[in-house]
Amino acid sequence: MTETPAIPGIEWPEPVLTCDLIIERELKEAFRQQEHWLHTMREHMNYPAGDKSDKAQVVQYKSLMHLQSFIQSAAIADLLRTIQGMAPGLSDRIARDFDTLHQSGEIGELLWEWATERGLEPEQIIEDAKTTITQEQDTK
Repeated sequence: MTETPAIPGIEWPEPVLTCDLIIERELKEAFRQQEHWLHTMREHMNYPAGDKSDKAQVVQYKSLMHLQSFIQSAAIADLLRTIQGMAPGLSDRIARDFDTLHQSGEIGELLWEWATERGLEPEQIIEDAKTTITQEQDTK
């Protein structure tokens, strides 16, 4: 796809996103998120167990957010490394397609479609989750 150059007369080549570049990006992000997680865990230790103050809750939330991001980036790097080892000729395309999909914001709709394709009923899964959440809340 040719776009109008930012500087007339100069055309920049479209960057080629490879599996290696995505793995590198995810590894760097995993290390960054791990450090943020460890920092917030140390910060959370400044609050007594069971502290429900806003500050304590925010620190705990941040800690969990960074932990989840760490796990996500590590899992993506691991999966792409596996694909690269099993299908080196396809890994760049698979990684680019994966990256494009997850940057697009359409994942919620696709999850619904993928579940339905496999005979799962998203509505029922959601209702079951709501029931479980309600039951957990009732036991507190």
